[in-house]
Amino acid sequence: MLPLSLVGIACGGSSLPEALRDGREVYGDVCSTCHGNRGQGGVGPELSGVLETWPTCEQHQEWIALGSERWKDEHGLTYGATDKAITKVMPEHEGRLSAREIAAVAAFERVEYGGGDTDVVLADCGLTTP
Repeated sequence: MLPLSLVGIACGGSSLPEALRDGREVYGDVCSTCHGNRGQGGVGPELSGVLETWPTCEQHQEWIALGSERWKDEHGLTYGATDKAITKVMPEHEGRLSAREIAAVAAFERVEYGGGDTDVVLADCGLTTP
């Protein structure tokens, strides 16, 4: 069952906040190849535990920006709050995606696959206006 915040996706509606629509598009274009078209995993891990792995959106965004190799150089051989060993290669997206695109795709993953509350996630990812 889809979270209420994402029912508009299935119905073709536009009630989904712009940032999450943008994140969905980036996910489909860039991330789904490895993480699956529904976040179910494949070459990359499935994303249902994204909120546990990355307790803050800032950490999640940094992982997306740096990718696994730069992450290892800057943070060590594990990632996320669960200290999982890095065993696969996550590409660096800092030069490929804008900071807003990285924030939007992180927010989309956190809401759609992690089950996060839309308003809380958007605020944590810096995608709300005061």
